[in-house]
Amino acid sequence: MHVCVLGSSSAGNCTVIWEEHRALLVDCGFSQRYISRHLRPLGLTLREVEGVVITHAHADHVLPQTLVGFLALRIPVHAPPSILQVLAEQCRDVRKVQGTPLLRSMRTVSTEIGPFLVNAFPVPHDAPGGCFAYAVHLDSLTGSAKATIATDLGYVPDGLAAHCANSHVLVVESNHDPVMLAASSRPDWLKDRIRTIGHLSNEQSGKLVRDILAASSFYPEAVMLAHVSKDCNTNARAVESMALALRDHGAEGVRVLETHRHEPNEAVSCFRTMNS
Repeated sequence: MHVCVLGSSSAGNCTVIWEEHRALLVDCGFSQRYISRHLRPLGLTLREVEGVVITHAHADHVLPQTLVGFLALRIPVHAPPSILQVLAEQCRDVRKVQGTPLLRSMRTVSTEIGPFLVNAFPVPHDAPGGCFAYAVHLDSLTGSAKATIATDLGYVPDGLAAHCANSHVLVVESNHDPVMLAASSRPDWLKDRIRTIGHLSNEQSGKLVRDILAASSFYPEAVMLAHVSKDCNTNARAVESMALALRDHGAEGVRVLETHRHEPNEAVSCFRTMNS
């Protein structure tokens, strides 16, 4: 299984997970053209996308015109029912396909999307219809792999580390540096929103990953740092903070990868045999 963040910031978010020529997208916050262009170097096209999973209804995670374009291509959209309802309220073209296989409600603990098994669990964020993190599993006769995507958290809820445990790849947000946020020109209400229900700081992200490692029987191959603020953080600060958190846990061997606003990051391939 392979994981690549095609881009992540307040300007757009999309992650692709694939095995051979069967792919799953988590969010579609960029244009269809952007996503298609960045799938090509990975050996993928939109024809290989088995489905799109939506974390929440904010426009940087689900661009309406991209969603409509995917539906026109007969690519199914998966999300918990509360999110699908919000998307239908916001977009007439989504309402047109309500009750069809193109809109698929994630009501059970696990949802099959092509070869992948996806678990959804709620996280706190001020989005209409709620916000969800996802654990994506791929199992075969010879082994298994798991990637977990958890972004846009105002704080770390109880039980999140257990949901994320034993992931081969973690995509977690490391949104802001508290000192840079406090010194920024953003209005006080926005600073309070970010701190309380908006996004995790570098330090909060590091603590979350330490808790995940403590709940795991093995360490991930990589931690990808998503949703880094353009004005209140830097990739260098986020990476340094996460590397320190991993070092404090004795997990220096875990790779820390940055993500970018308008280009993909380094793809990671992960697979765990039954005997490892």
